[in-house]
Amino acid sequence: MTCKIHFNETLDRLERSSSYVIIDLNKEILKAAHTFQFPDLHDRLIIATAKWLDVPVISSDQQFASVEGVDVVW
Repeated sequence: MTCKIHFNETLDRLERSSSYVIIDLNKEILKAAHTFQFPDLHDRLIIATAKWLDVPVISSDQQFASVEGVDVVW
């Protein structure tokens, strides 16, 4: 079974939900992302955003747990 994720539908659901907040990337987050030793830019942006917001990362990726100052939930 293939599950397709449709961007516009997902964005619409996030915008209508009170459980999520869409955060714009800012200069501080982008600069912080450059300091992490992850090969994937997306992972670095997730970590930098979590640190900037002081919130945990929800992920099963064990690499996130190695980052000082970031709590990982999973």
